[in-house]
Amino acid sequence: MLLDISVTVQNKTVTYDAEGMAVVVWTASQTTELSNKLPLSGEIAFKEYGISDAGITNLFFFKTSTTAQEGGRIVYGSEIYDIYRVEKYPNHYEVIVRPAVS
Repeated sequence: MLLDISVTVQNKTVTYDAEGMAVVVWTASQTTELSNKLPLSGEIAFKEYGISDAGITNLFFFKTSTTAQEGGRIVYGSEIYDIYRVEKYPNHYEVIVRPAVS
């Protein structure tokens, strides 16, 4: 498996301000993680992973030391993806993502 791109894996922390409003802070848990980014069509998402969400459009392959977890996100250049699911295999992780909505 070729690991050809560098991405930032971020996880969220929620704190509360003085008025009790939630403040979400994204913190990089790993900044130079190497990965492969692959398109994920609706047909493959459903057949391979049982996902019928049309917003799922990409899949990242990581080595097993990834810090990616559901509810986190991946930043690749100017692109931001919300992590939908993390599938763990003996030799790699498959991180299924959807484009983040700003």
